Amino acid sequence: MTRSLPHLARKIAALSSRDWRELVQAQWALLGARAIVKSRPVGALASPATAISEPVDTDRIPEARRLALAVMRASRYGVFRPQCLVQSVALSRMLETRGIRGAVLRIGVRRTSTEFLAHAWVELGGETIGDADEHVGSFVPLTNLDVQQFG
Repeated sequence: MTRSLPHLARKIAALSSRDWRELVQAQWALLGARAIVKSRPVGALASPATAISEPVDTDRIPEARRLALAVMRASRYGVFRPQCLVQSVALSRMLETRGIRGAVLRIGVRRTSTEFLAHAWVELGGETIGDADEHVGSFVPLTNLDVQQFG
């Protein structure tokens, strides 16, 4: 379902300056994440997590949710439509940049009668950030993964 241009313009005009700033940061993070995902050989993007029990500052979870919303908005209305892995890498990097530690990038799989599907999402403090629990819950998580450092 496509929304009318005037409706979209009203929604955009209603964004606060913080929302705008985070939307622009999210778009840059998505572009960077897409470059990272495309430039890495298959399997070189992640490794099994070594220490995922890093303490989470629960006071920062609302901020993490806001950043996830910015990534979702930039994914939906930005310059390209990234897949879930690019979105998850972008969100993970934004959280890390903001000093929000303990996020885990998860990848899960699901088999239907005709397809084998995979999905990526981010969890923080055991909470799914930026994705619907019902959707994520339909996938069987693989091992915990650390996104490799990029430099």
